[in-house]
Formats: sequence, structure tokens, C-alpha cells
Amino acid sequence: MCFIAYALRTALNVLLDRKRRFGANKKVYPAIGIVMFVLWFSMNFSDPIGMSIPLWVRYAGLVLSIGGACLFVLSHKQMRGFSDKGHLVTEGVYSRIRHPTYPGFILALIGFPVFMQNLLTLASGLIWVPHILYWKLLEERELEKKYKEYAGYKKRTWF
Repeated sequence: MCFIAYALRTALNVLLDRKRRFGANKKVYPAIGIVMFVLWFSMNFSDPIGMSIPLWVRYAGLVLSIGGACLFVLSHKQMRGFSDKGHLVTEGVYSRIRHPTYPGFILALIGFPVFMQNLLTLASGLIWVPHILYWKLLEERELEKKYKEYAGYKKRTWF
């Protein structure tokens, strides 16, 4: 089910990129995101294939996961209220990282299964990383069309 949610999110991004009406339904994205998170999180507690990882690596995974989750939440908090006002957000964490939600999401996807020692969940996270990078690519295309100052912003920020 989690793979289906990721595929659906990617399909919606493609529809949005191609200017299809259903892809523009922004109300669907949070629902899919919640489903993706719940299913992925539950995978961590039902993964049948474990790994034997040194304790220090496990805790490094936990730190990565918490850091990624904090970056994800902080970026959403800073974005709130700006996306509907029609200007590019370049303050706070966005002054350094163009798309902080994506690296935050990736760090959590990789770090938590390492901490939990779950091989299958870690492998699924690695499979989803290209989806996330594709979402970023599509979003960048849209932002380049929408904001003339985006090219300069892109040169002075990471990711």
C-alpha cells in the first residue's frame, strides 16, 4: 500500500506538471502525504527482515531521522501562509536550502529504519528517494516559470 501511495503522489506531480486538472487539486496532496507517512511508519514496526547494526550506527540513524523530521516540520512551518501570497519564500531555512522538506524527508526515510534495524523498510526508503528527487525536479520547473528571481535564488542555495 505504501508503494501505491508513493506512485500516486508521483503521478499527481506529473499531472500537475502537464497542467492536468486533477493534478492541480492541492487538497489531495496532504491526504496522500499522511497516508504515505502512516504506512511507512507502520512498516518500521512490522518489517520481517532485520539487520544487525552496531549501536553507534543505530543512534546515528536516530539522529539523522530526528534531524530530518525537524527540518521537514520547520520548513512546513515557515512555508505556512506564504504559498498563497504569490511570492518566493527565501527566509529562514529557505535562505540556505531551496526545498528543505525533501532532504528532511529523505533523512527520516533512511535514518529511522537504520535505527530500527529494518532492512526491508530501509530498502523501500532507498527506492523512494528517486521519486522524491523527481518531485523536486518538477517543482523546480514550475518555480522557474513562476518566479523570474528563481534562477538567482537557485545559484545561492543548496538542493
